[in-house]
Amino acid sequence: MLNRSKLPLFLAIAALAVPFAVATPASAKGNKIISMIDTDNDGTIDLKEVQAVASAKFDALEGDKDGTLDAKELKGRGGKKVIAEADPDKDGTIDKKEYLALVESRFKAADPDNDGTLDAAELKTPAGKALVKLLK
Repeated sequence: MLNRSKLPLFLAIAALAVPFAVATPASAKGNKIISMIDTDNDGTIDLKEVQAVASAKFDALEGDKDGTLDAKELKGRGGKKVIAEADPDKDGTIDKKEYLALVESRFKAADPDNDGTLDAAELKTPAGKALVKLLK
């Protein structure tokens, strides 16, 4: 049983712990994504690391082995919207070069400070989430 004289101290500690507990899951999510991509373990991801993951993701998604992705192969990553955004030749598919160009564009959009790296906070922005969607 809690001693009544220690109740104010207990409540103060509990009040401090709640914001930390609430903030931790989002931070952990951003850090988890970084740890999956961050090959040099510096706590951030750069374009080279992202492109390596994107290249492997393209290969994994490209089921019919025709060298392109169509909306169906993009499996919830934006489908026709992504195709329209990344398909300069308007053939209804994107090849690996086009996919990597889209990834680079989204990386740059998620890097507002232009330092060439993304941290967990930048990945939680709308632009960062759009990039992550292509990498998952």
